[in-house]
Amino acid sequence: MSEANESIDPDNTCAIKAKSSQECTSEKPKKDFRKNNRWNKKKNNGSRNDNFNKSPFKRNLPNFHSGGKRRKLEVGNRLKERDVGITEFIGSEGFFGVIKERYSDFHVNELAPDGQIAKLTNQDIPSDGEEHDSMEESKKIIPDTIWKQLQELKESKNKNVLEIDVTDISKDQRKAIHNIAKTMKDVLSQTIDKENKKILMILPNEDSNSASYNFRKDNRINWRNQGKYCYFLLHKVNMDTMDALNRLAMNLHLKPNSFTYAGTKDRRAWTTQWVSVRKIRPTNILRAAKTIRGAYVGNFKFETECLKLGMLNGNCFRIALRNVSGTDKQIEKSMISLRDHGFINYYGLQRFGTVATIPTYEIGKALLQGKWNEAIDLILKPREGENDEDLIEARKIYEETKDASAAYKRMRRCNKVEAILLKGLSITNSNNPQGALDLIPRNARLMYIHAYQSFVWNHMVSRRIKEFGRNPVVGDLVYEKDIKSDDNEEEFVCNNEEELVAEDEESNEKISELGNEEDVNKEMEKPSETFEESPNILIKEITDTTECCLKIDENAEKSKITNEKDENDDSHNLPMVKILKEKDLPNYNLADVLMPQVGWKVTYPPYAKPWFDEFLAKDGLTTDLRQKNKKYNLGGAYRKILQIPSNLSWNIMHYSKKHSDLIMCDINEMRKSPAPKDDPEGQIKALIIEMSLKSSTYATMALREILKSDTSSQVQAAQSAACDVKFENSNISKDTAESKNAIEDDNKSNDTEKHFEIEEQKIADDKIEASN
Repeated sequence: MSEANESIDPDNTCAIKAKSSQECTSEKPKKDFRKNNRWNKKKNNGSRNDNFNKSPFKRNLPNFHSGGKRRKLEVGNRLKERDVGITEFIGSEGFFGVIKERYSDFHVNELAPDGQIAKLTNQDIPSDGEEHDSMEESKKIIPDTIWKQLQELKESKNKNVLEIDVTDISKDQRKAIHNIAKTMKDVLSQTIDKENKKILMILPNEDSNSASYNFRKDNRINWRNQGKYCYFLLHKVNMDTMDALNRLAMNLHLKPNSFTYAGTKDRRAWTTQWVSVRKIRPTNILRAAKTIRGAYVGNFKFETECLKLGMLNGNCFRIALRNVSGTDKQIEKSMISLRDHGFINYYGLQRFGTVATIPTYEIGKALLQGKWNEAIDLILKPREGENDEDLIEARKIYEETKDASAAYKRMRRCNKVEAILLKGLSITNSNNPQGALDLIPRNARLMYIHAYQSFVWNHMVSRRIKEFGRNPVVGDLVYEKDIKSDDNEEEFVCNNEEELVAEDEESNEKISELGNEEDVNKEMEKPSETFEESPNILIKEITDTTECCLKIDENAEKSKITNEKDENDDSHNLPMVKILKEKDLPNYNLADVLMPQVGWKVTYPPYAKPWFDEFLAKDGLTTDLRQKNKKYNLGGAYRKILQIPSNLSWNIMHYSKKHSDLIMCDINEMRKSPAPKDDPEGQIKALIIEMSLKSSTYATMALREILKSDTSSQVQAAQSAACDVKFENSNISKDTAESKNAIEDDNKSNDTEKHFEIEEQKIADDKIEASN
């Protein structure tokens, strides 16, 4: 490990804080002229395609600090890798580098099921489907004389008004004529009644006759002739997936869950992913995105089925590590090790939140223990670094008074997990804490208990690597048959900083419908299917400006793992596994070895079962994680100990300016902007990495393997700060040296001039002496 890495003390980073919001100049609030705008009072007429210019849904946005400025997150006491069992490495040597110092250092492009990389390449509007009708088919049903007229009009440069008597032809024939007219540019067609006849008129769009006949261009899409779902690529930066789709939904006057997608993507990155929406025109989507800073859409196409969670093959990453101090030989050795041996498939820090005092696995542990009140207190407990003042105040009220109703009234956004929980508590008067917890969206509940499950898994894998090393041993588990599908189970993303959002409003509607404790209890007695959310209900991850969350979580809707299936279905079987014997060892390597996630359905390695029992006993639990309330059962699953990235490549770049762009994003590449180039004279070294990872794999865990350092936000902030100081000092030293050299040069120049003056004087004196 490099000296630079050893010289940094990550524990001192508590002193490194972002600027206080008080230092920000507050802007004078602008008068909202839309309040009394009569156009905003227009009601929706039910048309989904013409919604763009209508007033968007009103949303109660979080109340940030005064002046409209969002307070930057302070780097306080954060979780570190050792806190969640991340301690071991596969390779032996690493080098120093800073992870994700800028948004532009991290790029993610979704991999479709067919392996195609989701890359924004165009913003063209596809044809509406009717143009796909064969001209030959139209020719067969249109009379020859009319066909000849249409072809002459199409080939003519100066298009004149064409009137066709269609009184005696069928509706299908008229439709075919209109379809052909649609293929012509700047032409309108419409059938009118004239002198007791039906006349189909085709005239130029700009012609004055179009106004006199009140013609309008038919922009309707015949959804029957093509897929009714519009697919598009969402390319974004500085916002997570749900934030971007919420803004699009507001501009299009849609509900956020109108959009479907394969998985959520990080905020602090340039990301590109597929999104689908039903019966919305590409032109409207493109127009809506133009008002959203940092979001771009394109590559439109139509499909017959909507996009669903898990419909992807992973993600392609392009990552820039800055301030790299390792030698080229060190870098090469570490990258080859990553390519050949992979990295330990740990659950990254963002799985557990970032606040060390309230990690999500502690909430999950309380739920598994059946300590409902303790779980509630942990969820609602105040935490440092939050931005939403309403939520901060609500937490404070509940902590001091336990008055859930008063705390709930302080909340503006009712779709937050905290708001749902407070509403449930206010209804039940705290007499039914379990019922209040059950009102939380299913994915949020599962996120908590799976965090504890992941916490245990990390510790067990670390112990396995520490005691037995990198080779398979007798007692290891492997799949009995080759499992081609991704073995990583469905992920639930946590955000311990700001909010957990269920995008479907069904949960809130259920809460509002419940009038008293009896209603709640009745609702709780219903089958679990009552609380199943739509496929698009996700837990939102928002990464902060100082946080390094490089993991891209995907929700595999059709996962073969039992945990994400119906917990009540005991008949569902896990993939078959076998326990390795001595004779099996030559046929396997560590990349084949599995470690079970704790649960009552899984098979445990004989050597590891005592480890699990010992670990769980400290928390008053056993491996039989079943309760009377089956919502909190854990059946278990299997996860491979190692992951090996595919299509791994790397190259070294040099740069001079601290914030130089090192990777080109899709939108700049589409616009043919100049690509970042290596600066041979640059004093700062960067490593550009490109690799593909399966869904539910943490990219930070791949980076920690080559850096051999903690990837927590606290450590990365410390490293970045140290590099900034070093960079500033080097600039000061450089400026000082340049000034010193300039003074020396001036002195030398003055000495030279004086020397020449003396010599000239000597020559002049010699001439005078000679003349005398």
